[in-house]
Amino acid sequence: MIRKVIILTMLISGSASANLHIWKEREFTAYTDMTEVQFLLKNKYNKKADYYLRIDDKTFNSKITLDPQQEVSLNVRVKTPAGQISKKKICTRMVNNTPNSYEVCSNIRLKRY
Repeated sequence: MIRKVIILTMLISGSASANLHIWKEREFTAYTDMTEVQFLLKNKYNKKADYYLRIDDKTFNSKITLDPQQEVSLNVRVKTPAGQISKKKICTRMVNNTPNSYEVCSNIRLKRY
């Protein structure tokens, strides 16, 4: 039992360090139908890795390749319906030459006037 807990802990910490989202803010005020949000994606994996973006249930096929410890600024446009507060889940999935892929997600909130 203890061995399973240790292995699970190692897997969780390994996946958590695969990639990192760095945000200046996670709540946005919007005045138009589409709002651009920006964040840094950092490759915390010790090898070159490919990343794919997902917003809620929509997956994008454009590959982002990052070297170890490399950061890239991502600008993402999301729909912001008038008079509503929207919540979006922005995820990046790391794919490398192993059988596993790791996904990190951030939740943001957009208030549209």
